[in-house]
Amino acid sequence: MAPIRIVVAGCNYAGINALKTLYSTLLAKQPDNVNGITTQSPDVQITAIDRRDGFVHYIGITRGITEPEFGEQLWVPFAKVGWMQHPNITFKQGTVTKITSTQIELHDSNQPIEFDYLIVALGVGRHAPIGVGVPTKSRFVDQLNWANKEIQAADSVAVIGGGAVGIEMAADIKCDYPEKQVTLIHSRKLPLPGPFKDEFRQSVVDILRHSIGVDVVLGERVISQVPASDDMETTFACDPEFVNSLATKAKMTLSSGRNISADCVIRCLGTLAKFKTLIRLSDSNIFDASGIRVKGTMQIDSSAYPNIYACGDICSRDEVKLAGVAMYGGYIAARNIARSVLYGDMAVLEKGESFPSKIMLLMGKDHFALQIGDKIWDTESARPYATPDMGLENCIKALSLDSTPEYELLAN
Repeated sequence: MAPIRIVVAGCNYAGINALKTLYSTLLAKQPDNVNGITTQSPDVQITAIDRRDGFVHYIGITRGITEPEFGEQLWVPFAKVGWMQHPNITFKQGTVTKITSTQIELHDSNQPIEFDYLIVALGVGRHAPIGVGVPTKSRFVDQLNWANKEIQAADSVAVIGGGAVGIEMAADIKCDYPEKQVTLIHSRKLPLPGPFKDEFRQSVVDILRHSIGVDVVLGERVISQVPASDDMETTFACDPEFVNSLATKAKMTLSSGRNISADCVIRCLGTLAKFKTLIRLSDSNIFDASGIRVKGTMQIDSSAYPNIYACGDICSRDEVKLAGVAMYGGYIAARNIARSVLYGDMAVLEKGESFPSKIMLLMGKDHFALQIGDKIWDTESARPYATPDMGLENCIKALSLDSTPEYELLAN
């Protein structure tokens, strides 16, 4: 009998945690029995796909741009992750171009990858240098160094987009280069879209303006920018990560008619990947404006495809898109696939828990803001969560990128 084929498309926070969970439940070395239950290894072949050859700690990308030596640590090559070298795990480096109900196609490959179970964890796209479209660590480091040199050469820097990434980008630049004029431009009256209190948003503005020295422009949309980056003008139609939006010596016109000039402009605008054209399933109702609809089990919300799961930022769920949320979704998806492999039609799938909305903003090394649910945390209470490495070590440990996951007996 042929092995059961499991494919994980996308290998960052959600995808790697899914892969780790599949390893611990289906592939890890097992004792003869656990609590009197005889264990056995199922016949599975797992294929992991990503256009990069390593994990990227996106949470630290803004600091990686302002401090490239730190940035080098953000990329962990998959070849150095011991458990990923298991003979039943195959890594395919490539860009996914098409997903059907039975197979995945990759760019520059005429060999589709067929599956029995699929986890879609392709995330969302942001324009480089915030987004990472390069395939290797060496090119990633080159990209960080290039962006850093452009910032160093500038007297003035403008950051467009007042979400979490834009806030942290502006703060990191101003904290590491206090002599530079740094402007953050956001289209709404307060930054940070999402289920957060206006009091919290205003506190972030106050920190940026009064504690760090960022010029915060609110309620103004950039309606034109001349010049845009060369990439923005010539390759705008491709995936966002392949488009480097950093521009130099640019003049921007805002919605009020105001003009702002900057020696360096960085766009921090979130953009969904083109999942509607990428995923070719007959049930178009699985999509909405913010992603793929999923059930609590992380299966896509269609009875026609019980074997296809989605997790991470590509999902449409009523929750803030964060690394921890993505990792948890990958964990639930993988456990349910493992149950299906182990118990077949008798498998009882679990639903993930719901957690309160949460955001932790790291604005340079000395300023931060935290809201969990309706509670705004004071500085001293939040301080233990503001790690100097922007959560890098915690993520590496949580994803077992420097260790081997132990076997987990998965009861039905």
